[in-house]
Amino acid sequence: MKFKLITCLLLLINLTCYANDSYLQAHLTDTTIHKKIKRNQRKTVYQPIYSREYIKGYKPEFDSCAYTNQFSVAQRLKKYPFSIAAKILAISYVGELPPAPNIDSAGNLLPNQEQISGTDRGITIKKRRLKYNNVKQWTVLNHDQLIKFTDIIFNYSYSGLKDYLTAGIAACFDPRNSIVFLDKNNRVIDHLDICFSCHRSESASGKINIGIECTQKYQMLQNFFIAVGVPYGAD
Repeated sequence: MKFKLITCLLLLINLTCYANDSYLQAHLTDTTIHKKIKRNQRKTVYQPIYSREYIKGYKPEFDSCAYTNQFSVAQRLKKYPFSIAAKILAISYVGELPPAPNIDSAGNLLPNQEQISGTDRGITIKKRRLKYNNVKQWTVLNHDQLIKFTDIIFNYSYSGLKDYLTAGIAACFDPRNSIVFLDKNNRVIDHLDICFSCHRSESASGKINIGIECTQKYQMLQNFFIAVGVPYGAD
């Protein structure tokens, strides 16, 4: 009789231990999963980007470009990549996206000026060499033209609320114009690509941009490309 009681007690103790162990394992595992989820959630949190319109004291005219004269010619030309480039080009080329159908007033489909193979679209650089097969227009910028270009990108800012900047992503990015920086061996150091249709720009290195994107900035750059003889994509 005593033997049976002892056996039953031992069995109950084992079952209780097993249940407690399973309970603890389940809860410990569950806690670990929640911690992992929380860590992953922290990685995917994005800070919202607010429009300047929601800043206290904002007025629409504050987005207009104002000349600051912040940087002298010497200071501007000492900035990357102007300081290390032996030659700087302004170029235009066929965009990467297929062009929209060209239709006249009668509804007839007209020949498109951008009939070119997909492999030859966009700016093409291979082994640091600019390929000219897709370049429609290009010119080497002289000293006076560089002074003008750097003045536009470095010395024009918002007319008001200058310390409040916003950033956004345009729906498209299909540039047709670039400023290309070459070394003494005609190898590409960097290039700044500009899409005038969507008002967006980016560089290969991410180290140069068009500066503060005040309201008239892209129009000033369009006028610059036209003035230096590279109107395609800018007119």
